[in-house]
Amino acid sequence: MANNNSISRGRIGLNVLVQSALFLLLFAIANYLGFNHYKRWDFSRDQKYTLSAQTKRVLANLKKPVHLVVFFSGGSPIARDAVNLLNEYAYASKKMVNVEVVDPFLAMSRAREIATQYKLRENDNVVIIDYDGRTKFVSAAEMAEFEPSLNLLDKPRLKIFKGEQALTSALIEITEPGSNQIYSISGHGETALDADPALSGLKAFIERQNIKLDPLKLTDVETIPADAKALLIIAPKYDFSEVEVQALRAYWAKREKPGRIFVFLEPGTTTPNLCALLGELGIVVNDDRVLRTMPIRLATGVVRGILKEITGDFVPGSPITKRLGNVTARLVGGSTQSLTLDAERGKAAAIRLQPLIQASKGFWGETRYAEGVEKGVYFDPKEDHIDPIVAASAEKGAVSDDRLRVDSSRVIVVGSSAFLSNETITEADMDFVLNSLNWLLNREEILGIAPKAAHNLSLDLSESQLHLIALLVMVAIPGGAAALGFVVWLKRRR
Repeated sequence: MANNNSISRGRIGLNVLVQSALFLLLFAIANYLGFNHYKRWDFSRDQKYTLSAQTKRVLANLKKPVHLVVFFSGGSPIARDAVNLLNEYAYASKKMVNVEVVDPFLAMSRAREIATQYKLRENDNVVIIDYDGRTKFVSAAEMAEFEPSLNLLDKPRLKIFKGEQALTSALIEITEPGSNQIYSISGHGETALDADPALSGLKAFIERQNIKLDPLKLTDVETIPADAKALLIIAPKYDFSEVEVQALRAYWAKREKPGRIFVFLEPGTTTPNLCALLGELGIVVNDDRVLRTMPIRLATGVVRGILKEITGDFVPGSPITKRLGNVTARLVGGSTQSLTLDAERGKAAAIRLQPLIQASKGFWGETRYAEGVEKGVYFDPKEDHIDPIVAASAEKGAVSDDRLRVDSSRVIVVGSSAFLSNETITEADMDFVLNSLNWLLNREEILGIAPKAAHNLSLDLSESQLHLIALLVMVAIPGGAAALGFVVWLKRRR
């Protein structure tokens, strides 16, 4: 019996030891999987921490580690949002991004080291991007927009959180070798981005995409500069000379480094040489005005009004518009010309033509706009243009397989320029312009990131509802728990 008992005890001990080892092994496996193979979900109401496809592609293309330092004081209204967003960057980058949070008022010793290293002040609220010996700063002002409170004693309220937009733009700038040089053509009455305050918003957004903008007069050079990644022509009021057109033609058709041109037309001006060049590329500029009529109720009755500020749809099929589906384009602030894509010319010259924006239903290209309203405005199928295209692209030398990237000549034409001003440009239009520039620069993986609007939830409760909530929280719920405990105690006593 004693021998059997000793064997039984030994077996029991061995069994316990094996079970303990298995438990520890399973515990270690569960922790390893939890720390290294986990998923994250964004349950925030505004999805403010969900990264865009552009940001994920930028992070996936990182060649070297990035060190991000959040140098925010705890009192900053966007400190928590910035930290949470950057944690998503670190997760999506698969350990290529390292995030360090430094509060100048809590970690004083480390804050002094950071301030000395990057030449900061203690009251600066910035995110420091350190990559391969280069440094870029993104301030709190670039990451958010605030609106003043009605009460002067209250702090301004967060209106729009632009953290991802600002941080990804900074990452693009610091990780790309060199800058992308774009020249803005001048000398024909064009709108100057560097001098027109009405276009300051557009200029700022373009420069955040690691794009360098400089003016260029074609009469000052014999050929387009070799470092020109693209040319920007905004609202020329006078025509180009034959020599200038020849320079543009030679730049666009270069074999070793094909050219890229972005043209915003100015309706009401006559530029036959420039329009002829665009026609050679398959984009015909129509002498019309895109408009529609609509009923207007007046005291004297109903009259037909003319609407010249158009809405349109982004046409799918292009890298520029593929992420702008179900979004409305608004070309407001002035008149718009329509464009016609010459398929035969494009086929003969091996040029791929693609509509980008088409006016909404009801609009047409009116060819008799110069006759005035007195003679009436109506659609004439023999003369006018139905379903007008107001933005289009042309590409020569492209391949049909989107997985392959080759250098090709590219041009984009938009039939209006007035919508670019700070007062009229919308977020969707801004994304379209930025996407167009990135496409011209062969950066299809970089698309515009829309800022996240901050929605404040307010709950209006009456006095009786507040009393009911207080009764439930302070009396009913604690009382119910106490009653349940008392019942359990009685059961055990029996």
